[in-house]
Parts: sequence; C-alpha cells; structure tokens
Amino acid sequence: MTLAEIATMVASFNLPWRYSHFSETPAPPYVVYYFPSENDVYADDSNFVNKRQLFIELYTTTKDTTSEGTIESTLKQHGLTWYKQTDFLNDEKLYQTTYEMEVIING
Repeated sequence: MTLAEIATMVASFNLPWRYSHFSETPAPPYVVYYFPSENDVYADDSNFVNKRQLFIELYTTTKDTTSEGTIESTLKQHGLTWYKQTDFLNDEKLYQTTYEMEVIING
C-alpha cells in the first residue's frame, strides 16, 4: 500500500480522522492513525522492503460495535490482519479501540 492509499482507506470509515492527532478534537466517534515504528527489510546495503507498524485508534463514548465493524470489514477488504485492544480512558471518559498491524509501503 502507499501512504495515500492508507489515508484513503481511513477516510472511507466515514468518521472524522487525522494522522497522529487533531489540533481541536472533534466529538466522538473519531479516528487517529499513525506509524509508531518501522521494521524495514535490508538487502544489498539498502532498505529493500519498507515495512511499518500501523496503529488505527477509534475513540468513542460507548462501546461502538458498528464503527468497529466498519473498520474491520474495511481492513479485511484490503487484505490486512490486525491485533485489536480496547481500553477505557478514565480521564477522557472515552473508549479507545486500537488496531495494530504491519503494512508494506510501496512508494
């Protein structure tokens, strides 16, 4: 996938979204995505395969299985596999559902 394709995929969730963070946080539900690390494959003294860890975080006021289903079906359509974790952020009074996966960046 390209970085643009990932942004388009996240936009297709039909929720407010940003890379990394919002300057002014919208009302939930909303999505943030980012790449916390890279794990490239090296060959012939260069980065041969650009592999990045991708986090997609869904923030909601209640457990939102509808939004989760939309995200999960979209990830499946793109052939992605993920690890999912939901936490309640007590200070913000929000549920944070995080989808963690690896993607190969092509361009």
